Amino acid sequence: MATQEDLTVAYHQQDTSYYCGAACAQMILDSIGAGLLDQDDLYTDNHNHSTIESGWYTAPDGLQWTLNDRRPAGFGGWFVTYAPSTEDTISRKLVWTIHHYQVAPAALVFGWDHWIVIRGFDASAAPSSSSDTGYTITAFDVNNPWPPCPSWYAPSTPPPPPPPPHSGGDGCGSGGNRGIDNQHIAYSTWKSTYMTGVPSGHWKGNFVAVCDPDPPAQRPGEQAPRPERLSGERLVEPREAIELALRGLDEYGLYGRKGWAEILRGTEPSQPHLVQRLDVADAFYYLVPMVTEDRASAFVSVDGRFGDYRETGALSRAQTVFELLDPRQVLDMIADRVFELDEPLGRLRVRPDVLCLYPTLVWKPCRESLSPFYPFHMVTIGEQRLYIRVDGEVFTQLHPAGRGI
Repeated sequence: MATQEDLTVAYHQQDTSYYCGAACAQMILDSIGAGLLDQDDLYTDNHNHSTIESGWYTAPDGLQWTLNDRRPAGFGGWFVTYAPSTEDTISRKLVWTIHHYQVAPAALVFGWDHWIVIRGFDASAAPSSSSDTGYTITAFDVNNPWPPCPSWYAPSTPPPPPPPPHSGGDGCGSGGNRGIDNQHIAYSTWKSTYMTGVPSGHWKGNFVAVCDPDPPAQRPGEQAPRPERLSGERLVEPREAIELALRGLDEYGLYGRKGWAEILRGTEPSQPHLVQRLDVADAFYYLVPMVTEDRASAFVSVDGRFGDYRETGALSRAQTVFELLDPRQVLDMIADRVFELDEPLGRLRVRPDVLCLYPTLVWKPCRESLSPFYPFHMVTIGEQRLYIRVDGEVFTQLHPAGRGI
């Protein structure tokens, strides 16, 4: 029998651009009764105990150490880093940790870039043991702590108050803080975009998460059949993207699911926005806003070529995630301004008559965006590019994220 489990894990954003591991530790430890611990202290623990390999902000061994050291009295479990050679194995470890131990694990995604909390799953059945491979996984529910909440805000709005100390009503995921505190990811998207494996170093070629201590499955398990897809010969048209987004919400049951029904109630799809992946050849996805009273409370993502449902991001408080800028706003935002380029390139003066706005939004995992729901407008000025994130922040370059930020 199909099953869906979603643990109660309060959402909190990371306090700085590289505190994702600290935010994940904060959310997990709070959910098992440790209270809301300070992210500065948690990051120090994570970083100082990331000893197997240098160069990490939060390495797997550092996060494991912190979770075990800070777990509260009375919590009988403990945490172990797993790094199997297959995505299937680590995904089943995530499911088993949630189902059997009722604890949310942390997973390393976008290669080695970023930590997120996995709080729920959809599957054909509940696993009977840690080695059970007879069920299929269809989706995950996650808490992605990006973006950092103290300073990442649209330039036209005042900054939100600094996040510490976190509390049950600290505003993470709402208003000016703009975090997405409710995210549902189809398993196909989980494999293609999120759980992609560590590219090099000690964990090279492995898929990493900090989970429960039980041994993982030893062989690949059952896979859900891939739904019928479009041919991919052409890009999906906007009207098709709307139909596919609504079909995805219906097929995954989000209209009737706790935590989603109140977000989607009364919404209607608005103009879809096509996004091109900069790091994957010929890859596109649509963001379809679900709006009510001219406010987007959810964004549904579908594949721009094959039409697959990818994921949905929303704010449970029904606040605006962001309002996408139109091309005129983008050009007005940067015209006649001067931008500092990375050394030693000097400064760039933007002259309105010699710039070109790329026809689609663009995205790749990078320090400037660790969420597919925060793509960029791209403007070219000769050989130079400017990237205007959909919340209004302007960048002269997209930088590699780094390990465990």
